[in-house]
Amino acid sequence: MLKCIIVDDDLMSRTAMENLCKRAENLEVAASFSSAEDALQFLNVEQVNLIFLDIEMPGLSGIEFMDRLSSFPHIIITSSKTEYAFEAFEYQVIDYLKKPITFLRFQRALEKVLDAERRIQKYKEEAKDVYIREEGKLVRISLDDILFFENLGDYVTIRIANGKRHIIHGTMKGIDSKMKDPRFVKVHRSYIINLDKIKDIEENTLVIAETVIPISRSHKQALLNRLNFL
Repeated sequence: MLKCIIVDDDLMSRTAMENLCKRAENLEVAASFSSAEDALQFLNVEQVNLIFLDIEMPGLSGIEFMDRLSSFPHIIITSSKTEYAFEAFEYQVIDYLKKPITFLRFQRALEKVLDAERRIQKYKEEAKDVYIREEGKLVRISLDDILFFENLGDYVTIRIANGKRHIIHGTMKGIDSKMKDPRFVKVHRSYIINLDKIKDIEENTLVIAETVIPISRSHKQALLNRLNFL
């Protein structure tokens, strides 16, 4: 399911786009905005896959809005004019829809987004590393080096094989949903471990790099199902 927002200062255009979105089975409208400024505030706290974006708007234009984005969802431009198309495609937008928009044309644009999402998911499933934000930069961490993730309230500690650790803002639920590598298994509400790093397992605990990690009753069978036994 794709999650999208609509950014357009014209009420009739927003309503028309909302109706098109409702007809699509794989699309959820998270919010609709009459100003780019309000949309930016929303995106500071929420994540979406797709933005339907008008160009000519009071305040921030669609082009200025794209300049200020800190995340990079797919963007489909919706405009009554074609003169901005070249500049818009410089921002790698998925498609450019001229108003009024037919459902057939809308579907074609949406299929481009779905194709792009499938490619992204395939890449993530095959990726051998992850990136985290730390001290204002993106830090690359090899999945092979990760021992386990540990919950710390509103934060998560990433323990690395060389003894280092990284602390990021997030939840175990969020980490669990993003980790596509099958080596990583949740064994407790506070721990996600790398199966390759287990030293030994006792009744309700396992050991990774001298750290004793609890195994909850609800996760034990799922863990055992992932192990190779002789």
